[in-house]
Amino acid sequence: MLSGRCNLSCSYCYQDCRQVRASISWSSAQAALDAALGMGGDVLDMEFSGGEPLLEQALLRRAVNYAEQHKGCRNVSFTLTTNGTLLKRELIDFLMEHDFTTRLSFDGVSAVQDLRSPGTFAVLDRLLDLLRREYPTYFRERVHVSMTLRASAIPHLAESVRYFISKGVATIGIGPRSTWEPDWGAGIRDKLQAQFAEILDLSLDHWHRNREVPVEFLAGAPLRSHKGPIGEFLCDSVRGEAMAVDPNGQAWACPLFAPSLREIPALASDASRVMALGDVNDPALRDRLRRLPRRARGLRMFTNKRAKYSSYGKCADCRFIADCHVCPASICSVPGNKDPGRVPDFICAFNQVTLAARERFDAMTGGMRSAAWHAEVRQALQGLGEAVKAAGRG
Repeated sequence: MLSGRCNLSCSYCYQDCRQVRASISWSSAQAALDAALGMGGDVLDMEFSGGEPLLEQALLRRAVNYAEQHKGCRNVSFTLTTNGTLLKRELIDFLMEHDFTTRLSFDGVSAVQDLRSPGTFAVLDRLLDLLRREYPTYFRERVHVSMTLRASAIPHLAESVRYFISKGVATIGIGPRSTWEPDWGAGIRDKLQAQFAEILDLSLDHWHRNREVPVEFLAGAPLRSHKGPIGEFLCDSVRGEAMAVDPNGQAWACPLFAPSLREIPALASDASRVMALGDVNDPALRDRLRRLPRRARGLRMFTNKRAKYSSYGKCADCRFIADCHVCPASICSVPGNKDPGRVPDFICAFNQVTLAARERFDAMTGGMRSAAWHAEVRQALQGLGEAVKAAGRG
């Protein structure tokens, strides 16, 4: 996390209590890079975020150059998560040069985006035009839009997806806010369902015309059976394969449990202690990361998905249990909640509605899209293998 500052103040941001440095020190950034490069495996994903990481562009460039100089034979990929308001030509050139994936946090049409931060829709609209006009290949292959959905934006959801498709965005991610949604209530689930029905129609039309699926949740692998294995943990962050480093140089299994960034609800206090990995310079950091899964097994909010429930029913009875994702931090964000099994209704409804749409999309596009997906996976794995071999020869 390059910066502890942000030039926006989005109401749903989980970082509601930043007590961190304005920027991470180079010594901490270097230690974080060394720790990541010291992990096992041939592939390493590095994400730069904040706050707003583009408030620290010099630090971003220095970190990337350092990682590339010290990666050895490893395949290192870079991702930038940004609100996009500071993204200019010179930096886009740098991102292209280093093969970054740029994840642009952009919530949709002006009625939604300007509710988040007035005046930013026009800035980001021009940015999409610039990328499409002057960086067409990079825009198509490496620029993803990430929409954060809240209840007040639901009436504009399909309109926003249509807008992004018209702009040529190839990957559109939609996710519910992880913080508490106070505006969710009776009848809104039907409105959400109607919006996703419209998104499904848009996506089917786009698929038949272009053989492309821009909306990310529709483009995944076929849904799994609810009778099969569902995994031990709700969240991958406790598997010990990743970490986040805040601007104070403290490592966390997930930043949503870092008291340096947010006020920790009572239900999350034990989880916050488990997710704390200590100073990034601490030689014991790797051992703490290795022991993380064992420690997380003692926390009910991370485990036993079948025992979870919401107002819409028990997770064990849901046919989508194998594919739904529930952020444990969202469970803790429900005001007054003392039950680690209680899933927020907004998250549950979002999962049910989106997965039902995906199920229908899979059925209506038939085996053709499934075969295409498997071919893409095979091609990607083949390309990755060739890249690793080439790096070894180099």
